[in-house]
Amino acid sequence: MKRTDLAVELTANAENKGYDLAEIEYEGVKVTEITVGKPAAALIGKPAGRYITIHCENHDKYRCALALSHYVSELLKPCASWERVMVAGLGNESITPDSLGSKTVHLIPATAHLSSTPEFAQLNMRPVFVFETGVMAQTGLESTDRLRYIASNILPAAVIAIDSLACTEVSRLGTTIQLTDSGIAPGSGVGGNRKPLDSSVMGTKVIAVGVPTVTDLDIEDENTKETLMVTPRDIDVIIKRCSEIIALGINSALNPTLSPEEISQLLF
Repeated sequence: MKRTDLAVELTANAENKGYDLAEIEYEGVKVTEITVGKPAAALIGKPAGRYITIHCENHDKYRCALALSHYVSELLKPCASWERVMVAGLGNESITPDSLGSKTVHLIPATAHLSSTPEFAQLNMRPVFVFETGVMAQTGLESTDRLRYIASNILPAAVIAIDSLACTEVSRLGTTIQLTDSGIAPGSGVGGNRKPLDSSVMGTKVIAVGVPTVTDLDIEDENTKETLMVTPRDIDVIIKRCSEIIALGINSALNPTLSPEEISQLLF
């Protein structure tokens, strides 16, 4: 069976029990929202929660980022604008299909260390902590364990985790962004099987943002049958575009008083 992390694919052929589906447009961008209850969670093998899919094909990145910002802001509620948020980039920067999280957090400025400056209060900025977790083979630690330890010390009101995902439909590769308040299993998009990163583990709200970058392809001939994990030829271009969309959307949601130019000045 082909792997997928997308709720829109998992519910497509499932009997409609315990979940609600709505399709809308936000600023011209198609959005599919699925609210999964416990019966449906058991049926599709995903945690109960809210799954929001932004369909980015044929849309410019600014329009997609606007939609993403809107839904990140919704999922952050009821967190106040002054409360701390931790943004975590999951995955392996050295492997292009798995580098979405790393590439994205490079475009999200940390602002928590500026909280004692006069400008911080004047601009009504939010304290943001930014981390790139790496993978277990690089650090020797589960990404979830590392983030849980950090979160227990800085006590964020929410954690936003960004990672690569898997899908079954080739047309969704690099064109679909999924947001959910149910957490994420780090490395799931490239065959990893790590500890889940969710609110029960972290002790705070967890918002997962991901883009499918790989899919399974069945290869069969007279003698063999195997499944290969494949990625688009232009995956480097896809990762660049998607990381820019996600970073722009998250930056706008976390610090809406800052312009893109001001945000870029905070990056090092």
